[in-house]
Amino acid sequence: MGSIGFGELAFLVVLALLVFGPDKLPGIANTVGKALGAVRREASGTLDELKRAAELEEFRGVAPELRSIGQELRGTRDELRRGLSSGGAAMASSAAGARQQQAALSGPAPFDPDAT
Repeated sequence: MGSIGFGELAFLVVLALLVFGPDKLPGIANTVGKALGAVRREASGTLDELKRAAELEEFRGVAPELRSIGQELRGTRDELRRGLSSGGAAMASSAAGARQQQAALSGPAPFDPDAT
């Protein structure tokens, strides 16, 4: 959609003259102009606020800290993977066996006929 051309603008002026009359048209034009100015000022102010918020100055100091935490987590993950591949799997399976043995020794779960 393009802007309003001369022909369309002339048509709107003639239509406004017919609808509102030559007495009220200058006052209406003045009111419309003030309203458009207020809308433009408000839009400009809102745009400036959004630009300031987008700068994110306060978060720039946090980025290096987050990077170091990420590196530490990657290192811990790699250590855990190496431990599981070199013998941790045997420990994990023996821990699972110990849990199964503990469950077998404790017997079945208690049954409460009033609960059903």
